[in-house]
Amino acid sequence: MNKSITVIRLTGELEIGRRDEIAALLVVSGSEAGILLDFSDVSYADSTSLAELLRFRDDADKQNVPVAIVIGSKQFARLIQYAGLGHAFRIFENRAEALMDLSQATSA
Repeated sequence: MNKSITVIRLTGELEIGRRDEIAALLVVSGSEAGILLDFSDVSYADSTSLAELLRFRDDADKQNVPVAIVIGSKQFARLIQYAGLGHAFRIFENRAEALMDLSQATSA
């Protein structure tokens, strides 16, 4: 079976009121070649959302599915760094770079 890269796109503010929505979207089935989290239109994430991101990353790691994140907002990028999560994810400023990285990671 030929696996493909799955794109999950979230926008706006990722806060506690959206926890169920975020948890429902951030799912790893194991059938993906890689996952691109397109957060280019996310302006903020609270600690609940960051915890969901870490859970997601752990699930992806367990299934050997590479994950890349596109972050467009400098404020959101700083938040990821301040939370100590910069090392936990492959972070990119644009979708093309992230997809290229995932393609290389999945063909290696």
